[in-house]
Amino acid sequence: MRKKIVNSLITATVIGSMLTGMAVPCFAGGKKDGESSITVLVESGSPAEALANNTAADFEKETGCKVVVDAVAYTGMYDKLSTEIKSGQTAHDVSCMDFVWLAAFADAIEPITDADTSDFLPTLEESGTIDGNLLGYPMWVNSKILIYRKDLIPEDKVPKTWDEYKALAKEMKTDDMYGTTVFGSGSDAVCSFLDFACQAGADGLVYDKDGNVNITDQPYVDALDFMVEMANEDCTPSDSLATASTESQELFNNGKVAMQLNWSHQYPAAVEALGADKVGCAPMIAGSAGVGATTGPWYECVMKNSENKDMALKYVEYMYDHNADYMNGTLKIAGRTSVYEEAGKQAGNEHTTAVLDTLNEKQSQPRPMISTWSQVEEVLTGVVESCLGGADVKETLESAKEEIEAIGK
Repeated sequence: MRKKIVNSLITATVIGSMLTGMAVPCFAGGKKDGESSITVLVESGSPAEALANNTAADFEKETGCKVVVDAVAYTGMYDKLSTEIKSGQTAHDVSCMDFVWLAAFADAIEPITDADTSDFLPTLEESGTIDGNLLGYPMWVNSKILIYRKDLIPEDKVPKTWDEYKALAKEMKTDDMYGTTVFGSGSDAVCSFLDFACQAGADGLVYDKDGNVNITDQPYVDALDFMVEMANEDCTPSDSLATASTESQELFNNGKVAMQLNWSHQYPAAVEALGADKVGCAPMIAGSAGVGATTGPWYECVMKNSENKDMALKYVEYMYDHNADYMNGTLKIAGRTSVYEEAGKQAGNEHTTAVLDTLNEKQSQPRPMISTWSQVEEVLTGVVESCLGGADVKETLESAKEEIEAIGK
């Protein structure tokens, strides 16, 4: 979810970058001429930007506090936060964060105390907590699910396991259509690798419960073996190393792929492109240890150096209360169990039920909460690319383990 909760989060097609603010003189984190204001950092083009702008006037009416929305492209958000924190200046009172950033910025985030987490979607309390501190309210979570052509694949043939998935992919291959895709590019490749590792029995992703690097364990070998096997079949495109969420979705929407394991927000996009009569979805497939997936959540966090911390906390609570409004956006993903349960009753939102079923499985788990994740992810990207390119799986994992241990946490 970087999540491509981006990219894949959030839209494996998140587009554009537009700096948005309220057309009033606001001053972040303090008061000027008797007016209170807070500044909120969001990803440009994302559901967070849209909802922040749509709720700003109502929040001001309710609290008397103006909201300045600072929209920044995903690729610039981390650097902007890092610079702000290192300088000790308060540019943002509230920041929307990809959860893989939380460990790096944990010391600069105000912990949320006494929060009612009972309605958090499964895995969201765990992935938002470091050293016992909950660092924000969840905005949304994404995971991969099975998206398939239901006009071509009858319900009783929808695959539930690796073996069924592989067999059906071969069966669906024609001169004009591939059976499925393999993600071999970028962070999507890493998430797919970790998805399959979950399904093969990984207990703790990349690190075990004692903090030891565990990527040479058998579940990771099995996961890569499965990816390599699928990539080498003629039922998948030959350019797996150039395929990620967006490319797979384009193939699917153009009738070139019968099914895909893609981020859940791609389901409503596929329904819009092909029609509800042609697209179905189901929970993630299962390996030897069962169904599992790695998650892509985002959180709304109060910055510790905010000069208007009480109002910033009211704001993140307010946005959590409006979490259902995210379902009105194009991605149709949110962070509350009740929202997903209610949304799943409506046609076109079947992906929410598939995600909920996937997250409820014990093998679904977040990526590690470490400040060096970006470096570790680079190593894992190289692992997938090397193995899909023909490198020995076990040797590649052994070498990667040494690199990750050298990077540290």
